Amino acid sequence: MGKSKKQVTGHRYYANLLLFIGNPIEKVLGINFDKRGWISPFVDENGNPLAQGIINKPFLYGENEGGVAGTVHVQYGRNDQEVLPFYKSYMESKGLPASSFPFQSYLAFTGIKIDFSGIVGGIAGSLLPYSEGGFYLGNSGYMKEMLLWVKRIHVRNDGRTQWYDEKAEIGTEHHSGDSSILLPEGFHYFSTKTVEKYSYWDNENITTSETGEYNTKPDRTSAAMQYFGALAIGVSIYNTDQEEYFGGEHYTYFEINNFPNVGIATATYQLRVAAKNFSKKWTVLSPEALLYDRKISTVIDGVYRVETYEVAIDLSKASFIKFEIGCSGGVLLTNGSNTIYAGTDIAFDVKADLTWFSFDSGDINPIHKIREILTDDTAMSKPESDVNNVNFMKAADRIWDEGLGISWSITEKSCLEAINELCGHIEAGVRVNRQTGLYEMVLFRDDWFEESEIHTIAINKIKSMSLEVANADEGINQLNVSYYNRDAIKDSSFSIAENASIRNLNGRVNAEDADFPYFMNQRNAAVVSQWKLKQMSSPVWKGSFTTAEYNARKWNRYDLLKLAWPRKWQGEITVRIMKINLGKGADVSIDFVEVVPYSSHLWSDVVIDEPIDVGVQPPLACPYEPFEMPYYLAVMALGQRQVDEELSYENNFGLVGVVAEQPQSNSLYAVMMTHDGTEGEEWLRAATINYEPVAELDQIISRTSTNFTVKDSAAISGLPIGTLIKCGSDWIGTPGEWMVFIGIDPYTGVVSVKRGALDSLPQEWGAGTKLYFCGNDVAYDSTEYVAGEEVLVSALTTTPSGMLENKGSIAIEMNARAIRPYPPANVKFNGNYFPETHVISNDILLTWAHRNRAQQTGGEIIGWFDNGVTLENGVTYSLELSTVQDGIIHSAINISSGSYTIPASVLLQNKAHKLKLWSLRDGFKSYQIFEHNFFVESVSLVLTATLSKDKVIGSTVPAASISVNVDESLKVNMRFDGSSISGKADPGATITIEIEE
Repeated sequence: MGKSKKQVTGHRYYANLLLFIGNPIEKVLGINFDKRGWISPFVDENGNPLAQGIINKPFLYGENEGGVAGTVHVQYGRNDQEVLPFYKSYMESKGLPASSFPFQSYLAFTGIKIDFSGIVGGIAGSLLPYSEGGFYLGNSGYMKEMLLWVKRIHVRNDGRTQWYDEKAEIGTEHHSGDSSILLPEGFHYFSTKTVEKYSYWDNENITTSETGEYNTKPDRTSAAMQYFGALAIGVSIYNTDQEEYFGGEHYTYFEINNFPNVGIATATYQLRVAAKNFSKKWTVLSPEALLYDRKISTVIDGVYRVETYEVAIDLSKASFIKFEIGCSGGVLLTNGSNTIYAGTDIAFDVKADLTWFSFDSGDINPIHKIREILTDDTAMSKPESDVNNVNFMKAADRIWDEGLGISWSITEKSCLEAINELCGHIEAGVRVNRQTGLYEMVLFRDDWFEESEIHTIAINKIKSMSLEVANADEGINQLNVSYYNRDAIKDSSFSIAENASIRNLNGRVNAEDADFPYFMNQRNAAVVSQWKLKQMSSPVWKGSFTTAEYNARKWNRYDLLKLAWPRKWQGEITVRIMKINLGKGADVSIDFVEVVPYSSHLWSDVVIDEPIDVGVQPPLACPYEPFEMPYYLAVMALGQRQVDEELSYENNFGLVGVVAEQPQSNSLYAVMMTHDGTEGEEWLRAATINYEPVAELDQIISRTSTNFTVKDSAAISGLPIGTLIKCGSDWIGTPGEWMVFIGIDPYTGVVSVKRGALDSLPQEWGAGTKLYFCGNDVAYDSTEYVAGEEVLVSALTTTPSGMLENKGSIAIEMNARAIRPYPPANVKFNGNYFPETHVISNDILLTWAHRNRAQQTGGEIIGWFDNGVTLENGVTYSLELSTVQDGIIHSAINISSGSYTIPASVLLQNKAHKLKLWSLRDGFKSYQIFEHNFFVESVSLVLTATLSKDKVIGSTVPAASISVNVDESLKVNMRFDGSSISGKADPGATITIEIEE
């Protein structure tokens, strides 16, 4: 007989290997073998990256095929990373050097040592797939497919911290923001429905009734913003002494939808209950979406029980959220001898701690990726100075708010192809600004460009026009959308259709594909595909035109243009410039396509055209500014003779005026309503307000600025020179300013004005301040008010459907403005406007220009910086100089000239000073007082001294003195010429000069 042979029934395979990922990374979030699930041993409980992880899945592929087990070391591509010990040992055994591979990220797979002494059941260690010699790969002779989930968002490709890092990651954690906001933008609140069904005794009969009503959303600007909704249900039982009994059913609910479908939403809410029994229920798409709804605390507050709950919902598994609360039974409270209240009070309170987050599955902001492609030395290698940083930050902010994060892994792709694909994911474009030479992002959104940034061109400037209608007959009405589903680890798809277009084509579907390989969730793909479908299904004009207009050479690709062409359409359409071709000579050829408005609404699988609103638009609140009318405007309203007569009879006389901005196109005017504050009096209709052209400052302007930009210059481009401008508010304690319109540059849109007109002074104004171009004719209340009265003013919009309800007013305190002299103008300090500092040794020569209230009622309106006029009769000037610590340190009255000298001797060294200068006549100060703060500085010491036998004594400024003590034993030859001391002494001698301050 021969010897028996050992039969081999299987092998286990082990290996030590390096798996290179590429450039520096931030984390390894997981590893997935053969799509059997993600294993994540590479981050701790706080999400911090670990240097190594233990994988112990020996039967991942099944009992026969085995699994994986061992240690995985992670190198993140740092420049100072060390050589892994096992790799160094291996290379040295071969006589080769070992590299740490700086700036390269990789995984190192090694074995694992396990102590089997504690294994129960006597399982032999040799049967377990662990080995110190290598990583267990399974029982087959090859490695199975391995997926890596690698994150690099907060570090750049070269290892530096990410540019604009706070907006680099999208999806990890979004908060609701300000504590006054209940829900993040994009959440929709549905009305609550309250249904009551109750029974009670009324001495003789049992009565049952049932009512129902719909309650509207709570006002988010009031105290009710603390609540999703509130329900107070009660029944009053009068004139009964029957048994205390209350029964019935009550419930209410609220719904929210249109939220991000990734991550976890958490919230707290409170129930304030006075009921024997109550029930509550959260309804979501699937049972597993409700992770928990647990009670945190219970507090007894009198007859009420206040219960606080915490809820968590997996948004990826919920298409809507509904909360229902109901109760039955109640408590009876005696209110008086025979009045009994039976009921319950329920309030559910979800405050601003609502948070949704997706743990570590965040995506990178595509703006950051585009910028990296432009600037990285492995890509286009453009200098970072070639990128418009402000513009890219604006785009990053917008994409972050929209939540359009992307993830990608590419092996080979051209830079331009990659940028175009990313721009297609977010509906955007990259351009080089032809004026600045900088790279810029343009997001194709309705509000990306300000109105003032949209170009215009006259029809007669167009030499030739070539037009066609895109999407006219065979417009795309359905998109078959594909994206990458990160959760399912595969490409996924859905369709989105424009039903109205399909019906117009008798049910025929014209479909096209839309691929979003870098979107990891359906939500992002649905948002952008809806925008694309709206464009592709809408007939639009496209074409090109040729012009010799000089400004066309300054335009940029993707700019917007208001284009008129009466042969084809009425009025103007907005087009986007797609290409600019500079021809020979002055001709420029512009390729364009009509802009289709975008929509931020998200529909899960069907896009439905919004119905056209043919109803009458209700009145909306209009922005307005009330003020006490200066003498000039009072004269324009009533005539100078009447105003002077009124002032001679009652010098405290004053009128209230108002200017307003048109809030909507179907409102032709507003109504000025006033109230004198007297209790019991009614509001009076004072005047009809004709809307004024309005522009907003697009920059901060100082007191000396006479040229600035506004956001909507088109609204004021046709106004006549000399139009008065109301700027700022004249509310209690906040005086405004009057300006005079000089013109607007047609090329740059820069507005030129005169500052500080009439009885106002130039002031600093911030961006967004409204300018009302009202001229001389403003709406006013003909009621004559006197100084000290407080007038409430409201401007109510009118439309064909009615007048706006009066929901608020602005108080104006009367100050006898019409009788007061105009303040001094053109004030200078030693020839300078508004100096910040002054040297203590110098006098201050103040100069100013006269203004004349009675004279300046005709002709051109004078600005604050203009030359003076004849001084009004009886007007003098007064001034005060003060410091915070010392109060008034100098003052003067009855100054009749246009200048005054403040001596240096009254100034205080190294202190902030405030100067006040005003006009005075017949006991009335000017309506506004000139004020300016400046700092008084010390000066360098200048020696003036007298030489005597034993010392030199002198002084510079009154606060300082200098003395020089001379040692009489020294033989010196000293000379003093009034500005310096010079001399010599024996070698080794010392000359001491003491300076006393």
